[in-house]
Amino acid sequence: MAPSFTARIQLFLLRALGFLIGLVGRAALVLGGPKFASKTPRPVTEPLLLLSGMQLAKLIRQRKVKCIDVVQAYINRIKDVNPMINGIVKYRFEEAMKEAHAVDQKLAEKQEDEATLENKWPFLGVPLTVKEAFQLQGVVPNKGQFPLAVGAQELFLSTGPICHYAEDLAPMLKVMAGPGIKRLKLDTKIHLKDLKCYWMEHDGGSFLMSKVDQDLIMTQKKVVVHLETILGASVQHVKLKKMKYSFQLWIAMMSAKGHDGKEPVKFVDLLGDHGKHVSPLWELIKWCLGLSVYTIPSIGLALLEEKLRYSNEKYQKFKAVEESLRKELVDMLGDDGVFLYPSHPTVAPKHHVPLTRPFNFAYTGVFSALGLPVTQCPLGLNAKGLPLGIQVVAGPFNDHLTLAVAQYLEKTFGVWVCPGKF
Repeated sequence: MAPSFTARIQLFLLRALGFLIGLVGRAALVLGGPKFASKTPRPVTEPLLLLSGMQLAKLIRQRKVKCIDVVQAYINRIKDVNPMINGIVKYRFEEAMKEAHAVDQKLAEKQEDEATLENKWPFLGVPLTVKEAFQLQGVVPNKGQFPLAVGAQELFLSTGPICHYAEDLAPMLKVMAGPGIKRLKLDTKIHLKDLKCYWMEHDGGSFLMSKVDQDLIMTQKKVVVHLETILGASVQHVKLKKMKYSFQLWIAMMSAKGHDGKEPVKFVDLLGDHGKHVSPLWELIKWCLGLSVYTIPSIGLALLEEKLRYSNEKYQKFKAVEESLRKELVDMLGDDGVFLYPSHPTVAPKHHVPLTRPFNFAYTGVFSALGLPVTQCPLGLNAKGLPLGIQVVAGPFNDHLTLAVAQYLEKTFGVWVCPGKF
């Protein structure tokens, strides 16, 4: 189903708009926009920061490490790095230290043995941060999310764990999922050699997205060869032609109404906060003059959102494509198959470059639209020190398969690489 000439023109204009926003952003930086320090974070030297959550929790339960020392180590690292990356927007150091002290006091009383502590509080004393989460498939409750999903968005909004080490993913998911954990099979024993593996190196060449970097393609092929020759798994290359509509399927998802007929939350309304009207075009002009309070990515998203709503006719058209592609994938994967696909068409880009390629997110966004579980897996660094990776997809509620593959790939191709070590 090739796009009509009019549709191609509209999509070309959308890409041109994204490219223009990127150029404006670069020009504004040259003319006096926000400056960022060119410092490089110091390598991690504190051993506690290099342990997995599972390892930290065990040491704390065994009283070999004090929780207050662990939390202090993380606070020190945040203070070192955050001025450069602005990764954490809300500090709560004093509260965290009080909570750590309470954990140490509880452990000092020795009212429960190690096994009981592990069963009741598997991550007792382990620090964590919370990132906004959206468009992830899963069974984790949405309670406490902002913005609150309404209508059809509730089907596509779910929180998931982000960890340095794959061994933490399943235990974290068990904690976060609550009663929903019953729908998963995380304790099922997996024999990876019995898995059916399918792979596809790109979306078929959609003109909306960048071409997939050769580094990523070659890394994916190394994984495929290893799974087939070393592990002995069944591996098959596939061509899912409808994947080239990934961006359109994501738009259809965002255009959907819930069963109650409610419209999805608009990003521009969230920018307004408490009913204030925001004109994205006017904010773009103000931003160029250094007068807007909004960031260029948020303004660009609001601008694109105005053009990313499908009419009911077009929505139904791509809804049918989505249902067909989902059926094709679900039938192919069954309960013993995984699908390997690039996480992104490029390796980590330079600052502001993503603004000129605003649709590359569709490589992950398509699986949000399809409602399938996905695990993102790091696969080491390329020759320039940039991270490589792949995503592993499975059929509905078969997260245990993607997590098992993630752990195997970590052991085989290397774990998370500490920043500053390259």
